[in-house]
Amino acid sequence: MASKIVLSTAGTAGDLNPFVAIALELKARGHRPFIATQREFQATVEDEGIGFYPLRPSMADVRDELGLDPSEIIERTTRVSTGLGFAVRHIAMPFLRRTFDDMMAATADADLVVTHTSAFAARLAAEKRGLPWLSAALSPFTFMSAFDPPLLSAAPAMRVLRDMTGARSDAALVQIVKLATTTWTRKFQRLRTELGMPRSANPLFEGQFSHLGTLGLYSPLFGSQQADFPVDCTLTGFCFFDHRHGAPQRLSPEILAFVRAGPPPLVFTLGSALVLDPGDFYDVSVSVAHRLGQRAVILVGPEAARVRAGKPAPKDVLVVDYAPHSELFPHAAAIIHHGGMGTTGQALRAGKPQLVVPHFADQPDNADRVRRLGVGATVAAAAYTPARARRELAALLASPAYGGRAREMARALRTEDGASNAVDIIEMTLGGASLRRSA
Repeated sequence: MASKIVLSTAGTAGDLNPFVAIALELKARGHRPFIATQREFQATVEDEGIGFYPLRPSMADVRDELGLDPSEIIERTTRVSTGLGFAVRHIAMPFLRRTFDDMMAATADADLVVTHTSAFAARLAAEKRGLPWLSAALSPFTFMSAFDPPLLSAAPAMRVLRDMTGARSDAALVQIVKLATTTWTRKFQRLRTELGMPRSANPLFEGQFSHLGTLGLYSPLFGSQQADFPVDCTLTGFCFFDHRHGAPQRLSPEILAFVRAGPPPLVFTLGSALVLDPGDFYDVSVSVAHRLGQRAVILVGPEAARVRAGKPAPKDVLVVDYAPHSELFPHAAAIIHHGGMGTTGQALRAGKPQLVVPHFADQPDNADRVRRLGVGATVAAAAYTPARARRELAALLASPAYGGRAREMARALRTEDGASNAVDIIEMTLGGASLRRSA
């Protein structure tokens, strides 16, 4: 009998895509997957023949409630020191009760729920209904391990301190952050009490993980499992998906003609969120490509027409809205990006050197892991100037070691099937739940 599986996520396209990959595998095995997330992603999900439930808040809901336009919302949520607090205290918690009501509707007659780190209401709905649920983590950063502490800031001084202390400084900082954020989620704990549930651990940290198991949706080559990971945690491998509603699933004729017309280009991208608040990233990127004498493809998101209508790019620089990373990255000489987990995984799979320019959240840690793996380098967003970026990229392109190591990583990643491994765990959990119900 087909099982109804509800996968709940929130955030950017990078937070959505792994869940779509898992849903497609569930569908291929005869299950009925549904994704519950912001309305902005409805068309992308339904394009794949996957059921969809809208969850509040959408970008429009946040705009109407806070009086901020999308670029202001992104700017507030991606500030290094205050972004997480803004997202939790001013977006997630004020909408929590409404999101819970949405999730209760989504989980009617469900058999199992899978929850993203930010899916606070999904955990509550699963518990309230007595449904089995699995938690999911998209990057090593999520686990906040004391044995493999995440790098919490892209500031060069923080990395120096980390290296000097053997990462003990970051482990201590994690504990401070855990204590400091307990007040952010008081509404979550109050709603638990209202629903007749006991208080939980901090839902931003240990409280996000299910006692039935956690899916680490990234490769163990990127970050290995640690002794203090949650119970029954499985690192599945990356779950790749990068289609977008209204965009071609292959390279457009314009992009294909460009990449075939000369040497491999540099590829610059800020993912799906930071494109709304890019700062001077694009201007610096065009300057760097020109100074290095390199062709370039720059992905600028929905502002492509405005960017192209402004300062004209050189003829050896192609400015476009979007291209599937899985199709474009293999053509690159190097990939310059923000360090989001989805983009990082696609760059690793393409086997190309990376220059990571991290901004917030897990991006500094992802960037540092790229550096430690020997497949790329990193420079803080505030230090991404024409001179610094040119120096870093020149060194990256001149050394065959980066490309060689990147190709080795790509070959190893091809042996993994993250979506299939994740669904194996989901089916085992379903089987165990069925046995408990029949006992």
